[in-house]
Amino acid sequence: MRFSICVLATISFASLCLADSSPCGCEPRTEVRDALRDRLKPVDLNQLKFTDQAARHEVLEGLIARYPDEVEPYRRLINFVRNMEPDQFPALQDRFKQQAAQHPGNPVALYVAGVALQGTDTDESIRLLNASSAKAPGFAWPSLQLAEIYASGKRIDKQKSAEYLQSFFSACPGSTEGQWYLNKAGTELQTSVARALRTRLEKATDRETLMEYETLWGLEFRTRPPQQHAELREQIARDLKRLESLGVKPDGEWMQFLRTGYKQSGASPAEITAFEDRTLRDFPASQAAYNILWDRFKKARPEPTDQKDTVRWKAYDEAYREALKGWIRDCTEVPFLSRSAWFYEIYDDDSLSEKEGLAALDHYLKGTEYSPPAPSSYMNAAEFLIEHKWQPKRALDLLHKAEPLREAQIKRESQDDNLSKEDAEDAAKSETYYRQQYAGLLIRAARQAGKPAEVQPLRASIEGPLPADVKQQSGYWLNRARLAALDNRKADALTYFQLALQTRIAPVNYWRGKLDDPLTDEARALWKEMGGTELAWATWSKPPAAKAEELKEGRWEKPTKMIPAFEITDLSGKTWKLATLEGKSLLINLWATWCGPCNEELPHLEELYKKVKDRSDVQILSFNMDSDLGLVEPFMKEKGFTFPVLPAFSLVTNLFDNGWAIPQNWIVDPQGKWRWTQIGFGAEPDWVDQMIQRMESVRKSEANSPGAF
Repeated sequence: MRFSICVLATISFASLCLADSSPCGCEPRTEVRDALRDRLKPVDLNQLKFTDQAARHEVLEGLIARYPDEVEPYRRLINFVRNMEPDQFPALQDRFKQQAAQHPGNPVALYVAGVALQGTDTDESIRLLNASSAKAPGFAWPSLQLAEIYASGKRIDKQKSAEYLQSFFSACPGSTEGQWYLNKAGTELQTSVARALRTRLEKATDRETLMEYETLWGLEFRTRPPQQHAELREQIARDLKRLESLGVKPDGEWMQFLRTGYKQSGASPAEITAFEDRTLRDFPASQAAYNILWDRFKKARPEPTDQKDTVRWKAYDEAYREALKGWIRDCTEVPFLSRSAWFYEIYDDDSLSEKEGLAALDHYLKGTEYSPPAPSSYMNAAEFLIEHKWQPKRALDLLHKAEPLREAQIKRESQDDNLSKEDAEDAAKSETYYRQQYAGLLIRAARQAGKPAEVQPLRASIEGPLPADVKQQSGYWLNRARLAALDNRKADALTYFQLALQTRIAPVNYWRGKLDDPLTDEARALWKEMGGTELAWATWSKPPAAKAEELKEGRWEKPTKMIPAFEITDLSGKTWKLATLEGKSLLINLWATWCGPCNEELPHLEELYKKVKDRSDVQILSFNMDSDLGLVEPFMKEKGFTFPVLPAFSLVTNLFDNGWAIPQNWIVDPQGKWRWTQIGFGAEPDWVDQMIQRMESVRKSEANSPGAF
C-alpha cells in the first residue's frame, strides 16, 4: 500500500493550545474525536477483510491533512502501521522524519517523528522528543513518550521515567493515557490523576469520554484503603444513575461498560441479573451478550477439578460444545466465535470425521483473512492436519507460508535498538522454540507426504549443537528422532526418542480427562512399528532414578529478581509486611478475575489455604492483578474464597518492566529470600501437597541466606 505524502504545515503552537478547550491538546478536539468514533468503529472494521482496511488509512490521512496540529490521528496511524502493516512502516518513518527535518520549529512534527523512530533509532527519537518539548514546554505528549522509553529496555531509568510522567500529568491532569506507566508511579500521583479525572468526567456528556469512568473506578479503588471501598461503591452507584440518565444511545459495548460498573457498585445479584437480561434481550449478537452467556455457563457448569476424571470431562465438553454452537449462531458480532472458536474446540477431537475437520479448517483459514497474515495461523492449520494425518501436502504448503512471515518477524524484532540484555535473551529463546516447533512440524508433514527432500534446508540446524538451555534439549532430541525416522534410521530414532524422554523437565499429567503425552505417543508408535513388546517398552522408557527427582522441579525456576519489601493492606483491611513474616515460609499466588488458568488454579489455592491457615510456620497470600479492583471482592464472595487478597497491580507492574504472566506462584523462605517461581497452571494432580512440600523444603534448606529482612 502506498502512503500519500502530506506535508505538515507550519503552525504556531499557540494555535494548538487555543484550538481546544483541553490544555494544550490533551484530548482531541470534538470534530476529530467524533470522526474517529464514527468512522473507525471496531465493530465496522472487524467486518472488513484485512486487505480492505484501507478505509482506516483514508480516515486518518484525511484528519491529518485537515488538522495537522492534532496528535491523535498521527498516533493511531503509527500504531496501526507498526503493528498491522510492518512492511510499510519504514516508509512511514521516512515520511515523518523528512517532515521533522523540513519543519524543525514545529513541535508536532518533531513529536510525530520521535514516536515513529522509537525502537529503531531510539537515540534520535529521544532527541526529537526533547526538541519538541523545548519548542513548546506546555506540549505534554513528548513527555509521555519519553516516560515510555525510559520505563524499560537498555535505556531504563525509572527516575527519568517518573519525572517525565509527572510532567505529562501536570499538563494533562485528568488524562486516561499512560495508565500502564501511571501504575508504576506512587499513590500520590495516581490519586491526583483520579481526582482530576473525576472532575472532568462529571462535566462530560459524550459517550466516548463517559466510558473513561471505568479507568477512573480502577484508579479510585487502587488508591483508596479497603475501609473506604464501601463508600466508593456508593459513589459508583451514583455515577451509574447519572450515566443512565444522560440518554446515551446504547449498544453492546455501552452495556458491557455499565455491567462492569454495576458489578463494582455493590448492586445485588438480582439487580445485575436483571441488567444482564436486558442486555441479552436488546443486544443478543454483541460481545457483551457472549460475555454474559459464557459467565452463566461457567457458573452453572463449573469445570471438573480432577483432571483424570474422564467421565466428567466428557460430559462437560459435550455441554460446552452444545452451548458454543448456540453462541456461534446468536452472537454474530463476536469475531472469535464467527471465525475460529469452533476450529479450536474440535482441534484435538480424535473422533472427528475428515469431512467435518476439513470444513472447520477451511472456515478457520477464511477467518484469518480479516487479520494481518500471521505465521501462527498457518502453523495452527498445518499442525491440525498433521495431528489428524490429513492432507500432508497441504500441511507442507501452509508451513511454507508461515516461514517467511516468521523470519520477517524475527528480523524486525532483532532490529529493536532498546532491548535490554534480558529482553534479547528472551527473544533468542523464543526464536529457538519457534524453530524447533517449525522443524518438528515440517519433518512430520514430510514423512506423511513421502517428501523427505522438503526437510533438506533445515538438516544442518536440526543436527546442530545441543542447546545449552536445558528447557530446549528435549525438543532438540525429539526433532533428531523425527529426522532419523524420516531417513529410515529407526534404531537411531529410538535412541534420540529416549534422550528426548530423559531430558524433558516437567512431569506428564492428565489434562481435561486425557493423558497429555505426545512425546511418549510418538516414541511408542515407532517402538511398536519395529516389533517391540510392551514389557520391553516399560523397561526402555523408564527414566533413571535421578530423573524422578528432577521432574519434581517441573515448571519451577529460580527467580532473577529480589522480592520487593512490600507493605500492602488486603481487602479485609489487614496490613501485610514482608518484614513481619520472618520465620515463615511464604507462598504468594498472582492472579486476576479475568484469567482463565487462574480460575482453574484458585480452587486449589483455597484448599491449600484452608489446610495450612492455622500453621505458624507457613503463610499463604495472593497478589491480585486486576486493574478493575472493584470486581475482586464480589468475585471472592461469589466463589466462596477466603484466602488473603492483596491488591498488587502497581507492585508487580513495577517489578516486571515489560509485563507479566499469570498465574504465578512465588516461594519465599523464612529469611525473606525469593527462592522459586512457577508460571502457569499445569493441573498437577497433587498440587496442594506439592506446594506444601515446596514451602517446607525451603525451611529445611541450608542454602537460606539473608534476604529482605
